[in-house]
Amino acid sequence: MGMEGRSVPEVDQAALAPTGPPVQVDTVAVDKPSVGGRLLATLGSRHVRLFLALIWGVLLFVAFQPGLMSADSLSMLWQGRTGEYTDWHSPFYAFLLGKAFLLTGSTWPVMAFQLLGLALGPVVLLGGVSGRRGLAALALLGVYWVLPSTWAVGVTLWKDVFNAVALLWTVVLLTRGRPGWAFACLVAATLTRHNAITASMLLVPMVVARVPVLMKDRSRPVIAGVLLLAVLAIAPGFIERAASVSKTWIGGALLVFDVAGVYAREPAAMEGSPLVARWKWDAAKLGYLYDPRAVSPILWGDPARGAISTEELLAAKEPLTREWLRVVRAYPGAYLRHRWASYVANLGLEGLSDSYYQDNGSYHRQIDPNELGLKLRKHTAVHRGFVAMREAWSNAIARGGPWLVLAVVLAGVGWRRRARDGGLMFCVAASGVTYALAYLPVSVSAEYRFYYWTAISVFAAAALWLARPPSRTA
Repeated sequence: MGMEGRSVPEVDQAALAPTGPPVQVDTVAVDKPSVGGRLLATLGSRHVRLFLALIWGVLLFVAFQPGLMSADSLSMLWQGRTGEYTDWHSPFYAFLLGKAFLLTGSTWPVMAFQLLGLALGPVVLLGGVSGRRGLAALALLGVYWVLPSTWAVGVTLWKDVFNAVALLWTVVLLTRGRPGWAFACLVAATLTRHNAITASMLLVPMVVARVPVLMKDRSRPVIAGVLLLAVLAIAPGFIERAASVSKTWIGGALLVFDVAGVYAREPAAMEGSPLVARWKWDAAKLGYLYDPRAVSPILWGDPARGAISTEELLAAKEPLTREWLRVVRAYPGAYLRHRWASYVANLGLEGLSDSYYQDNGSYHRQIDPNELGLKLRKHTAVHRGFVAMREAWSNAIARGGPWLVLAVVLAGVGWRRRARDGGLMFCVAASGVTYALAYLPVSVSAEYRFYYWTAISVFAAAALWLARPPSRTA
């Protein structure tokens, strides 16, 4: 009996198709960023910041080269050209001015160096931040570029400006892990202004922290920090001896200013004073000589009204020192009131006259008359435009007080986030604070340029704040 075969059903081709969700063949349209979004992304980029910073520096150079100068600047230039230095000014900065002039017949190389440092420093600190942070970085730089308290002082050949550039690049090099070069900048800052050690001492721990071998135990950072501070303290004296600097006793300006301040508040202190007999001072002359805003009437005023020369000051070194010690001990209240009045004026918190503040405390309008052929190109549209911008701004931005307050605020922010950045932002802002406060016991003139590093430190600390994410895991 034969077996009856069964027909096998045909297999449907569709059944052989792989199972699973159907493949989408339609292409999904990709959303293109809007024109405004692309523009914002471009403005927030590092390349735009760098380009604009360089344009800013070039325009300032074109407008103000070979650099604005005061009588102090011309004195340092003369010393640098002749090699005859005094301790009234920085021989280091005088040397740079003099050598630039001997090589080029002008001072433009020093000005170019200052402007390049001021232009690139904040841009490098901001790094490659983009997006919203990039836009905030551009806004910060916009304020930095526009305010005359930055650029109108930066185009002047002052040791205060060079000092601020050196400190700014100390911070830049610290962010780039170059502690050796950062310390070299601290040395340059201290050689430029001896009191800059009050700013440098807050940055020395950051230099030490970036040398791994020094962080292996607790004692090494302390020892290294003390040694580096010692180098900063002795470097100016070493350079002065090497350059055979003539001693003029610049500290005498402080002592005679303090003594006059005590006399003005306590006339009884003048009784038996060797200085009164020596210089024939009386109450009427003291009324002319003493101004809490400046020592200049005493040292560079009218001799017929009691003003003395720097040579007379040096000759009276011993009796003046004894008299200063006497009046400070006998009249501490008068001394402290004098110091406070001088510091308030120094901060720009006193109602100063426009002529005094603009001529002496803010920006020099031109190069003082000189016999070296140095001239400003005042006829150019760039120069006239910057001058008009400078004149349009209120003097409130060219006072040390507001910048000191901002530096204190940023130091507080930096202290709260010290675990995130190792304390660098705090140290930078605190450096500006200590530099400003250090003028309390030694100020002899009310000038904004003394607070230039404090102002620059505000922008440097703000740049560090923007350059890093809110936390290490962000």
